[in-house]
Amino acid sequence: MDKSTNKQQDKHVGLYDSFVAKAHEVFVDGRDKTREAMQSAIEKAREQMTTLGELSSEQGKQFQRYMQRDLEQIARYFRDVGEEAKDQLQPARMSAGALATMSVLLHKCSDALLQLSIKAEAAITYRAGELTSAGTLTCTQCALTREFSTTSYIQRCPSCHNDTFMKSH
Repeated sequence: MDKSTNKQQDKHVGLYDSFVAKAHEVFVDGRDKTREAMQSAIEKAREQMTTLGELSSEQGKQFQRYMQRDLEQIARYFRDVGEEAKDQLQPARMSAGALATMSVLLHKCSDALLQLSIKAEAAITYRAGELTSAGTLTCTQCALTREFSTTSYIQRCPSCHNDTFMKSH
């Protein structure tokens, strides 16, 4: 890869990080903290950054897809953690009051997490040429894992040259 491509990709990565920060800012400033409010915040961040000329329309749409994909991956992770917690908590060890409280809390969270997890199931596939946030990508062909500590562009698998990966934390 030549230096101009690297500079362009670094700029793109920086723009994506700015996009994520803007969406976060809009979401935090908003009153609602629902999934719909997050989707709205992402859309507003895209609109603001494209209106200001910081992003092209296509970049804004692409970043919006990337952020939605990343959030769905996070939701999947939390669903898995919730399932693990359910397996690890042994109701016989808890007092009736604590168990009742835990049950109410888990039920309230489960509906929201279920909705997020349904979409997350379809959103863990990543392809070469896309941006990814920090995490681990596993090649779907040879199972090579690649660790990303920052937002980065995904390159083809160095082992088998496959371009499709599955993301985990």
